[in-house]
Amino acid sequence: MERIAWDQLWSDATAFDAAVTATARIDRYCSSSLWALPAHAAFHAENAPFVFRSDAGWAAFSAGRAPTIGRYLAPLESIWGLACPLVGDAPERLAYDFFRTTYAHRADWDALWIGGLHRDSAMFHALASLFQTTCSVRWGPETRRFAASLEGGWDGWMGRRSAHFRANLRRAMRAAEREGVHFERVESGHGDDPEALYARVVAIEERSWKGIEEAGFSSGAMKVFYDHAFARLVPAGALRLVVARRDGEDVGFVFGGVFDGVYRGLQMSFDERYRHLSLGNVLQARMIMALAAEGIGTYDLGSEIEYKARWAEAGITTVTLVVLRR
Repeated sequence: MERIAWDQLWSDATAFDAAVTATARIDRYCSSSLWALPAHAAFHAENAPFVFRSDAGWAAFSAGRAPTIGRYLAPLESIWGLACPLVGDAPERLAYDFFRTTYAHRADWDALWIGGLHRDSAMFHALASLFQTTCSVRWGPETRRFAASLEGGWDGWMGRRSAHFRANLRRAMRAAEREGVHFERVESGHGDDPEALYARVVAIEERSWKGIEEAGFSSGAMKVFYDHAFARLVPAGALRLVVARRDGEDVGFVFGGVFDGVYRGLQMSFDERYRHLSLGNVLQARMIMALAAEGIGTYDLGSEIEYKARWAEAGITTVTLVVLRR
């Protein structure tokens, strides 16, 4: 495999993302440059990149050190365990190329953390078969997501929700309308300023309960993540943003990114003064309406949290393969 310089991956991720799109049974959005590169910059910047490419695909890892396991190689995004670091349309060949590459660099690592794998995929089985010949192979954590099918558009999605959920959501939408709240779908593209859009949502976030308690994404590592995420989403035309407004003022937002026909929800907040309007639910509904009108087929709500079950169905589940040198 050919080693890829870090700045090369950042400056032109088109080929990498094409390999992500060609990979079966992975979380494509979170394996793409839209997610993995910002996550590395925000949470793993101290880890040196370990990125290689062959005719079969890409291996996108970084090298770190932990007290319990020593030197390790892990995906560019390993804080949530969503990204698959091995992408390409020839999984068995890619697994073999990666096995050979890590063997050649075996003096540099004690453990491999290979996340984002489907337990029944060709990639998982090929990796397990290869590495168990020279290393100890173990199961790592399992990560579940919720995803909503938008088949049949807004009416189809609503029809798959419970009667109680539908009644409550319609009631909240009517209440917001009575109070003069309207919703702006912000289109983004090559001519837009990512920093200006980001400043707009951060201003709302700071008036939310999360911002007031300094528990939101407008500070610390999460701000670094979203700084970089916006910088990639907007020029790519992948950002989807709905803003709630009342009396000429922004009072709420929901945004996410689109990759390979799937919308991945990222953040939602609203001004604490409007909590009585259930703006979070209304914003989610307005985003679903906009996505359905656009023809997006799936709304990925992200990691499994119980409240999301009302909005979605079961989504992809991935596992981690842990490889330890003997």
